[in-house]
Amino acid sequence: MGHRSQRYGWHNALAVTLCIESAPYEVVGNGETYEERIYPAQKWVTTSRLSISHEQAGSEMFHDLFNYIAGMNDAGITVDMTAPVTILVRPGEGPNCENNFTESFYVPAAHQDSPPIPTNAAVYIEERPQLHVFSRRFHGFTSDKDWVLNAAALAQDLLTDGVEDINPQTYYTAGYDSPFVIFNRTNEVWIMKN
Repeated sequence: MGHRSQRYGWHNALAVTLCIESAPYEVVGNGETYEERIYPAQKWVTTSRLSISHEQAGSEMFHDLFNYIAGMNDAGITVDMTAPVTILVRPGEGPNCENNFTESFYVPAAHQDSPPIPTNAAVYIEERPQLHVFSRRFHGFTSDKDWVLNAAALAQDLLTDGVEDINPQTYYTAGYDSPFVIFNRTNEVWIMKN
């Protein structure tokens, strides 16, 4: 199984470019507008929110997850940032039709065997099973509408190509860049194969 690692545009406050470890995956197929991938079972640090807005929920969850990697864990250590930041979107699961958003950071390989335990009760280590996804890439800053439109376009492309055994209602969003990156921002939406 291949490991894909790229230089992404994350920057710290001093605008120093960092090399970010990315979650490993294997490309197993391609369509005209998407890539088919398998992510092996791995650990991710995760939290969830009910909200109408992807942007609002994502910002709140990112803060909690960033605190974990900044040392809010039982070891009191800093954990390296990774890519992508994923958000699993389950539409309309809340009591007032809010969406259920679950945001995750990939746990770096150095901590996969024994990740530090979060000290915030809303954050946990997720044992994510193998994930078989179809990924559509797009660029630029995103809004709630951009995520929905790209997920809908991916679902339509998969249906047009006759791909079966997918659930287009539930999808992941994946972001690769810090807010400080202005150009060539990379985003993806993933639809899972059941």
